[in-house]
Amino acid sequence: MAACSLVGMGMLLQLAIVTFGLSATTIVITFSAILLAVWLHHIFRKEKRVPMELFRALANGDHTLGLPSNHPLRQDFRSAQAQMQAAQLAAEQQVQFIDAVFSHMDLAMLICNDHGRIIEQSAAVTKLLGLKIKHIDALASNNPQISDFINKTLKNSRQTFSWQNNELHDTLYIQVSTLWIQTKLYKVITLQSIKEELNAKEQHAYKQLTKVLTHEVANSITPLSSMAQTCIALLPDSLSFDEEEDKQDLHLALSTLASRSAHLSEFIQEFRKLSSLPAPQLTTVDLGELLKNIKQLFCMQHTGVTFMTEVPDNARCVLDINQIEQVLINLCKNAVEALDICDQNNPMITLKIIKNDRNKLCVDIIDNGPGITEQAQAMMFVPFYTTKQQGSGIGLSLSRQIMLQHGGELVYLQKPQGACFRCIFG
Repeated sequence: MAACSLVGMGMLLQLAIVTFGLSATTIVITFSAILLAVWLHHIFRKEKRVPMELFRALANGDHTLGLPSNHPLRQDFRSAQAQMQAAQLAAEQQVQFIDAVFSHMDLAMLICNDHGRIIEQSAAVTKLLGLKIKHIDALASNNPQISDFINKTLKNSRQTFSWQNNELHDTLYIQVSTLWIQTKLYKVITLQSIKEELNAKEQHAYKQLTKVLTHEVANSITPLSSMAQTCIALLPDSLSFDEEEDKQDLHLALSTLASRSAHLSEFIQEFRKLSSLPAPQLTTVDLGELLKNIKQLFCMQHTGVTFMTEVPDNARCVLDINQIEQVLINLCKNAVEALDICDQNNPMITLKIIKNDRNKLCVDIIDNGPGITEQAQAMMFVPFYTTKQQGSGIGLSLSRQIMLQHGGELVYLQKPQGACFRCIFG
């Protein structure tokens, strides 16, 4: 290659001398200057390209490239490289720390950008909501008000919302905090279930109301019933009225007063159970055996109703057998009465043990009757509320309190036909 270049230069020199009459020295100097300029340009481009490639590599996180030991920028480059590596390591450690905190956090927390995209979320979010979300708008499938509230919030705000997690109704307390980082808006969202607190306050209010009512009413009813019975006993057989019918009316009035007072006294005693429900005495029980006993009990009393059980093997649970037995009896009794009212041709009640989506043991009491109206569903767990002429409105409320004291829940599930109550054990 060098020989070819020298031959070429010789030919060019000869041509220049013949054509322009230039001296060989002038031509050599000129060509040397040209070659020097080309070489300097090449060196300049090479030196310019090296730092560009190095800093581009640093920007992309590639620390494998370096400079020769005699390069003037080597020390500065090493310093910049060390600082960037330290910053990258610190950032990675911070991300790992945040991930570890979020994975172990019991509080349901989300961080999203101003477009609603989820950047971080704690493991408790999936447990609370029953789903893992990637965008705030995913909450709209359950309650559109929640996603609207979060998307429209531009300053710190808080509010409560209803939430349906599979068969369970929940109440969520949602707090949104906003912050700006490098001109970008982020939102930190915390979600808390306040259902247990509301249930506790509800039970406390019912117990306080029960104590007042039972005390006041019982103090009035007991002497009325006693006086009515005494008056009936004091009526002499020889007592005469102008009209015999008047004597019969008096006896009927006193008898009615005595019987109604006794009935009301019994009602008060039942209602007292709401405020004096003892703490459950927990033992390990085979739920399958318990359901079979309930089935046998009702089969003997209601021969016109078909009772079915669906029981898996080894469905054991820790509970108070007497209290849970009372819950199941109340629910089966309600189902039988519903079937009697609708005069179902093939009345059937099914007792089924399942595990729900949260892997909790459940007992479903299902009938093929008329079901429960929406109005009754909204009120059925309220004490005193009943759709029966002779009902007290205590059974479902008491059953729900028993389940709550067991750390579980009693819920009603909507079915295409019939009614289904689910006892969820904690």
